[in-house]
Amino acid sequence: MASIRRVTHKNGRVVYRIVICLGYNENGGKLVKNLTCTVNQSATPKQQEKEALKYALNMEDKLKYGYETDSCHEYFEAFAERWLESVKDSLARGTYIGYENLLRTGILPYFKGYKLACVRTPDIEAFYRTLAGRYAPGTIKRYANVMNCIFKTARRWNLIEDNPCQYARKPRKRPANDRLRYFTPDQSLMFLKSLNLTYTEAGDGPGRSVRTYTVSTQFKVFYMLSLFCGSRKGETLALQWSDIDFMTQEISITKSIGRTENGFDYKEPKSSASMRRIPFPDCVTDILKRYRLEYDALKASMGSDWAGKNNLFIRTDGRLMGQTTAYQHFIRHLERYNQWIRTYPERARAEGLEELPAIPLHGLRHSCATLLNYLEVNIIDISKYLGHASCSTTMNIYAHSFEAQRKAAQEKINAFLRRNED
Repeated sequence: MASIRRVTHKNGRVVYRIVICLGYNENGGKLVKNLTCTVNQSATPKQQEKEALKYALNMEDKLKYGYETDSCHEYFEAFAERWLESVKDSLARGTYIGYENLLRTGILPYFKGYKLACVRTPDIEAFYRTLAGRYAPGTIKRYANVMNCIFKTARRWNLIEDNPCQYARKPRKRPANDRLRYFTPDQSLMFLKSLNLTYTEAGDGPGRSVRTYTVSTQFKVFYMLSLFCGSRKGETLALQWSDIDFMTQEISITKSIGRTENGFDYKEPKSSASMRRIPFPDCVTDILKRYRLEYDALKASMGSDWAGKNNLFIRTDGRLMGQTTAYQHFIRHLERYNQWIRTYPERARAEGLEELPAIPLHGLRHSCATLLNYLEVNIIDISKYLGHASCSTTMNIYAHSFEAQRKAAQEKINAFLRRNED
């Protein structure tokens, strides 16, 4: 049984000195652990003594069953770093980088200053709530997975008694502003027109000279393939000229670009269903042929300085385009277009153009699904276009964006029934 002694400091602060016997050494000397328990200073002496006794019994049990008392003083941040290092060799490179990013950007900033043993289930749930307003449920689930792995390891290493993530509830409702962002069919047509406009903007120099800007053929191809084929960014970026079949007007998705052991490099697509052939319309054929002429001319002009390997989307020396280049260009293009609409409202109205919503580059894939549904392509073919493993996956993702078509179907039924009445 641990011994407990009440100590009152000169400033009136009360603590309890606790001595726990851990047994005896080979010479018969007693092995002890000295602890200090700080109690609630506003409580009565009896309540303070009860609190100290509970603490002493709890610590004695921990020591008896192999828990290290020092672990109670380890900060969550330090342990999370130890955990990440311990799993590094057992994870794929991309998974490790993903875990590290979640730790650095969200988990560690929130739990900085927390003791590992003091994190409770309400703390975990409070953290999840801060994510709900910024991330989709899938992202929150990834954060939860990392948190659970950290505390499962701490429990396995006998540093804590219970895993606080085990019963923590994640936010169930999807935030109201967290719906898929995409272009409607009419907006998709406006976006295509925007790729052929000429934009002007002031330069950055002292004289602020006016510069003109047009979308290059390469980026037109990238965006049109994303919009009409529904390919993922990594799949589009990984395309090579050998993946383009001009005879059948199809592209072959056989690889992707993503994190690998060699950094960002070619890898297999997301799933076996992602391996597919996707048809493209005549307008894409025309722009692809024009781009091929420009591509070959650039390659010839570079001579021995050409570093390309048949990549469809390239840097100025032929190397594979950077991972974020198309995304950054897309966001900047939408900003230029919307500014053009505001600057020339009469011309925009005459051409049937309006401002476009600020969607992410991945939103072109969602726009493709919405467009195919609008054109009454059946759900099985839409699922194949997108490379989904099943139709249910497609429906689960796009149920909201397909709402307008369900209403259109209702109107068709009403029209059909009215014909019978006539």
